[in-house]
Amino acid sequence: MERLENFEKALQDILNEYDNLGNQLEKLRNDGKMKTTKFRELLGKKLVYNMIITIFKRYNLIDK
Repeated sequence: MERLENFEKALQDILNEYDNLGNQLEKLRNDGKMKTTKFRELLGKKLVYNMIITIFKRYNLIDK
């Protein structure tokens, strides 16, 4: 049971971080900072989180 709870917490952290990255990227876009290193790093992280979320969706572990 503890393992399932840990999985649920980890999944929620992943979903929260994905949304947070999106918000940070949007702010940088609005500020015209799309060619900065920070923007590119955040975009790379968001893509990684997107891949993880896609795997969870494939196995019907999330509905998002």
